Amino acid sequence: MKRIIITICLLFLGGWLLPSACSASLVDDLQAQINQKEQEIKQLEAQAAQYQKDLQGTQSQKNTLNNQLATIASRIKALQGEISVTTSKISATSLKIESLGLDIDLKQDEIDKKRKEISDLIQVLAEHDRESLMEIILTQDNLSDFINQIHYMESVQESIQTNITELQSIKKEMETQKTSAEIQKNQLAVLRNQLTGQKSIVDSEKQEKNYLLTQTKGQEKQYQVLLNDTLRKQQEVEQQIFDLEDKIKASIDPNSIEARPGALSWPMEGILTQSYGYTAFSKKMYSSGFHNGIDIATKYGTPIKAARGGKILAIGNCGKYAYGKWVMVEHDNKLTTLYGHMSSYGAFKAGDEVNRGDVIGYEGSTGYSTGAHVHFGVYTSESVQIQKVWYGTVPIGAHLDPQKYLQ
Repeated sequence: MKRIIITICLLFLGGWLLPSACSASLVDDLQAQINQKEQEIKQLEAQAAQYQKDLQGTQSQKNTLNNQLATIASRIKALQGEISVTTSKISATSLKIESLGLDIDLKQDEIDKKRKEISDLIQVLAEHDRESLMEIILTQDNLSDFINQIHYMESVQESIQTNITELQSIKKEMETQKTSAEIQKNQLAVLRNQLTGQKSIVDSEKQEKNYLLTQTKGQEKQYQVLLNDTLRKQQEVEQQIFDLEDKIKASIDPNSIEARPGALSWPMEGILTQSYGYTAFSKKMYSSGFHNGIDIATKYGTPIKAARGGKILAIGNCGKYAYGKWVMVEHDNKLTTLYGHMSSYGAFKAGDEVNRGDVIGYEGSTGYSTGAHVHFGVYTSESVQIQKVWYGTVPIGAHLDPQKYLQ
C-alpha cells in the first residue's frame, strides 16, 4: 500500500506540478500584458474622444474651402485615433485568446490526471474485490490489520468519489473557458473587419481632399461655384426621388404592413436628429419638404448594424447626391431597410445573409448630407426598386415611418 501511495505522489509531483507551474507562469505573463494593453486602450480612447470633440468644432464652422479641408483633416485625425484604439483592442483580444488557450490546456491536463487517478483507484478496488472476506481475514496478522485494511478500502472509495466530483467541476470550468475563447475569437473577427473599415474611410477622406483641390485649384471662388452647383443638383435629385416614391406609394395599400414595435432594432446608438415626414428641417432643406426616413447621429465612423436578420439586397453609391454610399437589407417580415450616407461599407456583399446586429457599414456624411449621421429608411419589400441613374444607383420604394417598427 505504501509503495502505491509513493508512486502516485511521485507521478503527481513530477508529471503535473512542474508543467502546470510553467503554464501558470505563462498565463500570469499574458495577463500582465493584457492589463497593460487595457490601460493603453483607455488612454487611446480618451485621446480619440478629444479628436472627435475637435472634429465637431470644425464641422460647425462656415462652409468654406479652408474649413472643409480642415474638417477632412480633423476626420482623418479622429479616424487614426480610432484605428489606434482598434489595433490595441485586437492585440488585447489576441492575448486573451492565447491565455484562454493555455488555461484550457491546463484544465485538460488536470482532467487527464484525474482520470488516471480514478482508473488507478478503481484497479485497487477491483483487486480487493477479487478476494473473499475469508481470504482477507486470513492474510492479515491480526484483527487490527484487518480493520485498517477495511478503512483503507473505504478511503479509496471516498477518493474515487472526490476525484469524480473534482473531474466534473474541472470539465465545467473548461467548457466555460472554451465558450469564452469562442466569444473572443468572434470579437477578434469583428475588430479586424472594423479596422479594415476604418482604414477604408481614411482612404475615402484622402480621395475627397484630392478631389476638392483638383476641382477648385485651391481657390475659394471655385469652391463656392462647385458647392452651389452641387447643392442645386442635390435638390433636383431629391425632388425626383420624392416624385417617384410618391407614385409608388399611391399604388400600395398603406395597411398591408402592420406597424409592429420591436420588429426592427436601432441600427446605431445616437441622437435622433430628424424624424420621418414633414419636419422643420426637411421643409428648409428639401424641395419636396418631406423626409422619407429618420436620421441618427453620433461620432463619425461609428459601426452601423443590420436592424434585423435578412439578405443584403443591394449596395450602391449615389456619389454626392441622395444617400451617398448606401446598403439595403431585405427581411423576412415584408420589410426592407435602407442605411444611407455611409463613409464605408462593411464586409458583406450583395446576396449575403446577415444577422440582426451585424456591422454592414460605418456612419459618414456622403451624398446629400450636412453632417455625419445614418439615414435609416423602411420600405415595403414588394415596392423596392434599384434604379441606375446618371449619378450612380438609387433605391426607391413605398417608405414607412421607421419609428413605428423600432424597439
